[in-house]
Amino acid sequence: MRINDIVLQNYGGLQRHGKVEEVKENFKGDGWKWVKVDWVDDEQFIKSQQWKAQLRGEKPSYFIPKYYRCDDIQKIDLNKTLQTLVKLQ
Repeated sequence: MRINDIVLQNYGGLQRHGKVEEVKENFKGDGWKWVKVDWVDDEQFIKSQQWKAQLRGEKPSYFIPKYYRCDDIQKIDLNKTLQTLVKLQ
């Protein structure tokens, strides 16, 4: 995974889309590559995580990661994905 890659995450029925902003190797000493993602139109995810934090007595950003392990997100080919979705019209 590289900076500017377009990525997708399926989280609890939500599809999140974003662009990789930063890549860190072995960030947590676990041998994995971790990435920071600029998510787009992510309000539903943010609100759900803030609600969960409120229920559990945590600060609002507690369940919103700053970095994601590379096996938790998928790199997508934006052009191919758009061409496929247009066929659904």
